[in-house]
Amino acid sequence: MDGVCCPRGGPYGEVCGEVGPAKEAAEERWRAAREKVLGEPLTQAERAMLIDKCQKHRTKRQVNLGRDGLTHNMLNDIHNSWKNAEAVRIKCLGVPTVDMKNVCTQLEEKTGGLVIHRHGGQIILYRGRHYNPKKRPVIPLMLWKPHEPVYPKLIKTTIDGLTIEETKDMRKRGLAVPALIKLAKNGYYASLVPMVRDAFLVDELVRIDCKGLPRSDYKKIGVKLRDLVPCVLVTFDKEQIVMWRGKDYCSTSPKSDAQTFFTVVANSEDSTMEKSDTDILNEGSDDQSVVSDTSIPELIV
Repeated sequence: MDGVCCPRGGPYGEVCGEVGPAKEAAEERWRAAREKVLGEPLTQAERAMLIDKCQKHRTKRQVNLGRDGLTHNMLNDIHNSWKNAEAVRIKCLGVPTVDMKNVCTQLEEKTGGLVIHRHGGQIILYRGRHYNPKKRPVIPLMLWKPHEPVYPKLIKTTIDGLTIEETKDMRKRGLAVPALIKLAKNGYYASLVPMVRDAFLVDELVRIDCKGLPRSDYKKIGVKLRDLVPCVLVTFDKEQIVMWRGKDYCSTSPKSDAQTFFTVVANSEDSTMEKSDTDILNEGSDDQSVVSDTSIPELIV
């Protein structure tokens, strides 16, 4: 029976309980190695020169980042591009563009490079001063696509805090509200999050028209909006994304730029109206004093 029992502490050896410190030490080693490869920070002139070299009128070399995000083979393409150039142009389209900040973070972490420029969906990724192509990480080509993990249900039967009838009624009303925007296939969606936040200031339900997009794409967009806005997903029926802002959205969500602008304008208009009223009163009192002053000589005469 001794030979059948699994070893003490698990199949991979004794459990020491030092996962956290070991992970932190590995991250520190990675940061030190990355800083060593990047070298001294680029000057403004060097940065401008690299950005100009990567423009469309200077080179056709480009790595495309699409609906699947940063894939295994994309890392290999980036390192192959760094063999011949210090920086590479990356064009981002589709679902990942909802959160461009996360795209830049993932590119820097996975490749070890540095994002020196971003305009819309275009990113310029710099390899570093001391980058050696011979010491690049070995990335075997992946000739198959791995199976997607099984995620939990995005749309619940009943929304938290609502009854079944209220949930059904909300789905009907959500599909009937005017669409905020119609998404194009493989488009640039970076402005989607602020648009939804501003729309929630006016209405509690927002609908996004996704006709023509694959179902997996607009489901991923819905998940990103749920986490970034934040909001509650109501339904994906009829190729639509319907979102609810929640009961306590106004009290917890920060003011947007549009709301702050309208508040400032309203306050300035109120102060202007008050000022004009006081000016009219003052002008009226001045007129009365002038009339009284002029009327006295006439009475004396």
